[in-house]
Amino acid sequence: MSPAEARGIGTVVRMTQTAAASPALAVDPRDLRMPRWVVVWLIISAVIQTYDACYVLLGPLSHDGGPLAGFWPGHVFYGTFDHRYGQFDAFGSAQSWANLIEVVFIVWALLHARRWSGLVVALLVTVATFWKTVIYFLVEASSGLEMTRQSLERGDLVGFLMVAVLPNLFWIVFPLAVVIALGRRVYRVGRAASAAVID
Repeated sequence: MSPAEARGIGTVVRMTQTAAASPALAVDPRDLRMPRWVVVWLIISAVIQTYDACYVLLGPLSHDGGPLAGFWPGHVFYGTFDHRYGQFDAFGSAQSWANLIEVVFIVWALLHARRWSGLVVALLVTVATFWKTVIYFLVEASSGLEMTRQSLERGDLVGFLMVAVLPNLFWIVFPLAVVIALGRRVYRVGRAASAAVID
């Protein structure tokens, strides 16, 4: 990070801290903490991402026929539609490590859910979750559906849509909703902070 970038980040932090701390500014206290539904989503997200990452990273022990497969029956079934989950895949493995890193930040954000810092970290990590899923789709599309087209080749379009596509769409729709909700709060607080600096 360059000195100029560090100064810029420092300025933003000071502005938002000013907005959060000054009672004279028109900042709704609710804008300084996460909505309850976002907290619930982050808890669910952290549990699912941890469970999912463990399945991928423990393969082949966790895969079909492995001694730990019984802990992940849904994943074993999903792996019959998406071979990235049914065998070792470097991209899938890298994404799973990214999941675990995200979970660390999610836990930190949840521990600070009633603070401005928790809201900002939650926004950043949710942006990462959103784009990670978009990249997952783009990699699969760019490869010509390398890992999922076998279901289409056997004529199972419904299975392809309901198993390989729909569950992943949730990881785009829900994070996007969180980004919009938290982004609006950050915008309102930042606007109040800017007004305070100008005044």
